[in-house]
Amino acid sequence: YLNNGDPKGTDWLPAECDVSIRQGWFWHKSQTPKRLSQLLEIYYNSVGRNCVLLLNVPPNSTGLISEVDVQRLREFRRAIDTIFSTNLADKCSVKVSSQRGGKGGGFGPENVLDSDHLWTYWAPRDDDKEGHWIEIRGTGTDGGLRFNVIRIQEAIGLGQRIKRHDIYVDGKRVANGTTVGYKRLHRLEEGVIHGKIVKIRIEESKGLPLISSIGLHFDPFWHPNPNG
Repeated sequence: YLNNGDPKGTDWLPAECDVSIRQGWFWHKSQTPKRLSQLLEIYYNSVGRNCVLLLNVPPNSTGLISEVDVQRLREFRRAIDTIFSTNLADKCSVKVSSQRGGKGGGFGPENVLDSDHLWTYWAPRDDDKEGHWIEIRGTGTDGGLRFNVIRIQEAIGLGQRIKRHDIYVDGKRVANGTTVGYKRLHRLEEGVIHGKIVKIRIEESKGLPLISSIGLHFDPFWHPNPNG
């Protein structure tokens, strides 16, 4: 029950991912901290999948955190800031399938690009005949957007609702997933994408989907192997 969750549950409880910065939970002289690429992989698979990351950093035999671990933590922090400090969608226009309450009703698409990732959100109408979707359009003339990470966040204070979603760039599907919750990060398997229109389709949800934030980011540390 704890490992799978309950889609009919009444409370939202994020999973906790407990991982050590080293191979084991305790410090050993023969061990070194995980590489930055490994820590970022853990981040995308925990925080990026609606979970809480608990990163264990063990003290050494003197009772202090080893300097090599401190440096790796700083490197990890800088990498996260580098990836997510800029939202490439901020200067884009947003189009949606519908808007609850009409224009000026408080549930418009502009809410997905503000700084409040909890209590402001886009809400569609109940009667969307072609399903619920939100579209990010680049407004520049420089050939479009360049990114390799897509972030989606639900208004989690009102529950986890999305059950299945697809993401398209210029009409081509580049990612898909099931639940979103507080945060879902799609690090694109094919690497950097150049495109003008990013469309997120909510294929299935428990009640109306309420999206509080969307981000397009560039991760310079992500170099997928084209051969798998």
